[in-house]
Amino acid sequence: MTLKDIRQQELLQTSSIFEACKGSPDTYKYIMECITRFFKGDYGEIDEEDTAANNQDLQEGEGHILARYKAAYNLESDIYIEAHFSESVPGVDANNTMIMYCNER
Repeated sequence: MTLKDIRQQELLQTSSIFEACKGSPDTYKYIMECITRFFKGDYGEIDEEDTAANNQDLQEGEGHILARYKAAYNLESDIYIEAHFSESVPGVDANNTMIMYCNER
């Protein structure tokens, strides 16, 4: 499994992230920058242990990747981007990437 594979999955956001971006081009642009960082393997504000776990799940083709990015512009707190994936069950609804506030996880 690679980040390129995960990029093909459905990209979702919570309604609160949608509301934060609505009417705020800077917030929307920042979220897009975070997504770009995520798919390049820059997981933001996580420690080395979580980065290693992300890379192990990618290598095994099963699990999830979690990234955390600092609040900016119209965001009320830090955000998570989390991808769930399974090579053994391609196309299932659980194979997606979600953008959310940390307290929504």
